[in-house]
Amino acid sequence: MHITPMDIYQREFSRKNIGGLDENEVYGYLKKVGREYESLYAENKALQENNQRLTGQMQDYLELEKTLKQTLISAQKTSGDMKDNAEKQAELIVKQAELQAERILDEARSESEAIGKEIRDLKRQRRMLKVELRTVLESYLAMVNEESPALGHSVEPVEKAA
Repeated sequence: MHITPMDIYQREFSRKNIGGLDENEVYGYLKKVGREYESLYAENKALQENNQRLTGQMQDYLELEKTLKQTLISAQKTSGDMKDNAEKQAELIVKQAELQAERILDEARSESEAIGKEIRDLKRQRRMLKVELRTVLESYLAMVNEESPALGHSVEPVEKAA
């Protein structure tokens, strides 16, 4: 049975014949009150210790939450920085590829022009060689025709090839 504060205030002790209180009853009640108070005191102490422990845990959790928030903010910033860097690097790669493509096209145009010039030169050389060869052949033909009357027959000129 728990003793409430009201029990203590309302407790009446029986009176002895001479007008005093029964000592055994008073001491027995004080022992009962002492035991109840001791129990409440121990419970209060345990609750205070539990409260301190839980307060400490709460502080640890608040620090952990603060650390997690800072880590999350840092991770978001790092992620944003990495994304920006990746975008810049991608733009740089694209620009380099465009420059390289333009350089390759310029080289191809230059090579094409050089090949075209070489073809024109070769065609001109061929025409010149044809003219020179025709001239040489006609001079040989003329020489052969001059000697032909002595041999008794003539050589017909070859038709000019285009």
